[in-house]
Amino acid sequence: MKMENENDNSLNVKPKLVVRAIDLIMKFKNEPEPVEIWNGIVEGSKGLLVGVSKTGKTTFAENLAISLAIGSNSFYGKEIKGGPKKVLFVNLEENPRMRSSRLKKQISRLNPQEMVLFGENYLTPDEEFIQSVDSDEDWKTLRDCIEESNADIVIIDSLTHLFQGQIESSKECVKFVKKFREYVVSSKKTIILIHHNTKGNDRPIEQDNIAGSRVILQEFEYALGFANIPNGKDKYSCMLFNKYAEVDSSVATVYKIDKDRWIENVSEIEKSVLYDSKVKIDYREDSTNKDLIYNYIQSQSSLGSQTVRSSDLMKTFVLNDPKTMARDTLFKSLEKLRNEGKIESSEKGKYQLKMKRDDAKGDENSLQSN
Repeated sequence: MKMENENDNSLNVKPKLVVRAIDLIMKFKNEPEPVEIWNGIVEGSKGLLVGVSKTGKTTFAENLAISLAIGSNSFYGKEIKGGPKKVLFVNLEENPRMRSSRLKKQISRLNPQEMVLFGENYLTPDEEFIQSVDSDEDWKTLRDCIEESNADIVIIDSLTHLFQGQIESSKECVKFVKKFREYVVSSKKTIILIHHNTKGNDRPIEQDNIAGSRVILQEFEYALGFANIPNGKDKYSCMLFNKYAEVDSSVATVYKIDKDRWIENVSEIEKSVLYDSKVKIDYREDSTNKDLIYNYIQSQSSLGSQTVRSSDLMKTFVLNDPKTMARDTLFKSLEKLRNEGKIESSEKGKYQLKMKRDDAKGDENSLQSN
């Protein structure tokens, strides 16, 4: 009889709801610190790329995904940290034919080594995959897709296709957040969702423009916003908020999309100025920093150094006294030089002049004759 009572008591023991902070610290003391991947995005975080239609949000996300998959040094003028990452891009908005056509243009500028990495690390669901998440069964399918991919980073286009009901309803948003946590966040991947604005281009993009109740915003740790410039062909982006980094949401980065569907960072400017009809803005780029870097790589090549390390460029232009340019400016300029076909990066952190095909053949013939 006594044994039965003891068993009954053990079943009635409630799990601890409160622990000592020191115990929590000790539990995770050997875990590595969260690593910043790119532009304030931290491993294991969840955030939004948000904007009105026709701003190139999906193209931007694809560019970022490719850059992460091939282990680029930088994207959009911001340094990418760490090696190549496995990326799963779940596009619920477009048919596979449209996506593949755009991707074909984007990868046309990759070198053979980058193409191998792209093939290994850029993943997408099968063409018969669901086009929206309408039931628990669909949520399970999405979860299984993420698990099967074994990806480091998951990008989903878009949040709207994961949502049922009125997105401005707090009650509906609470339901969404519960499902999102259960089936997506539980994967412990870095999650990036593409999302829409409720407002148009008549005023600067702000945190309040994001579609959905406050419940949606509270679930995410950062939001990078995109908008069209009034009465202009170009567009701009700005970090609306980031819980892991200080941001100045008043600064806009003007960008354009080139013929290969790559986002090109043009300049930075005060966001409010873009909406001032009295101000005439010149978006033309000052190539001074870009020319300095190119001339330096060229001079090192003439001295016999085929490659220049990013650490050497940092010492020469960023860590010098007085400083020649900011770190972001250095990587932005390197990215532009590479996109223009003036330099190439055969290995992460190493740059060299891009050899013309005729020059390469000449060098090869001279070696054979010797």
